[in-house]
Amino acid sequence: MRKRFTVLCIMGIVFATLAKANAEELKVNVPFNFVVSGKELPAATYTVRESLPNDKSGLAFLGQGTGALAVASEFNTTVTGSQLVFHRIGDQYFLSDVVTPSGKLHFAASKKEIQLARGGDKQTVVTSAGN
Repeated sequence: MRKRFTVLCIMGIVFATLAKANAEELKVNVPFNFVVSGKELPAATYTVRESLPNDKSGLAFLGQGTGALAVASEFNTTVTGSQLVFHRIGDQYFLSDVVTPSGKLHFAASKKEIQLARGGDKQTVVTSAGN
């Protein structure tokens, strides 16, 4: 009886953890190619979630046959929501921030983004996520 109770408790914890992980998952349609962690991803619908359990700074971007991992340089728990923020320089988009129900993750500008920003206009583009 004690073993059954222990197994049920463990299963409850596992299912609660899985439910929480699914609640933190964002689905977002990005209508343009964009760069994240130096990798260009095509326009598609992406699932964005923690890359590792209990690691708020790493995110996985999973699209239709493509994906990327990114590690945030900053994490702010005072800003919450469901959106991706990009910097547009010329005709290129660079991921800047991901706002999740847990907080806002900021991604440092790449060398390429910094170089392009010196010579062109920089605009901010926000894409709202829907689960």
